Amino acid sequence: MRKLVVLVLACLLSCTLQAQSQGIRGKVTWSAGNQMPGPDRNNEGYRGIARKIYVYQVTSLEQVVAEDGFYKTINNQLIKIGKSRKNGRFSIKLPPGTYSVFIQEQKGLWANIFNEKNQINTVQINAGQWTPLVINVNYMAAY
Repeated sequence: MRKLVVLVLACLLSCTLQAQSQGIRGKVTWSAGNQMPGPDRNNEGYRGIARKIYVYQVTSLEQVVAEDGFYKTINNQLIKIGKSRKNGRFSIKLPPGTYSVFIQEQKGLWANIFNEKNQINTVQINAGQWTPLVINVNYMAAY
């Protein structure tokens, strides 16, 4: 009987801990070449890539120094650095809040999505929820 009680308590504790975790989960993909419909279109599609993922407090264009489409300096608090696997999949635990997500490339940090406040690649994390995020690194693609 005692073993059963311990097992039930362990299961309940495990469920509680899982419910309290939150962050971002998703995939980092790469696309390059001609993406326009036609005979010379690159049909490779989006493929998963391994990259470092930098999560900052929500960051606007006024808080960065950019050069040739890459961010050289981000004047904001770095919250966490994560990594995607070879297939592009990643999972990063974060406290509730709003963040900006960047991908490390050779020439600097990269992101290309902005909202109406000029905030860069924002993601909202709610308590107990995993937010899906797909980041397509496409600076070598033509549309």
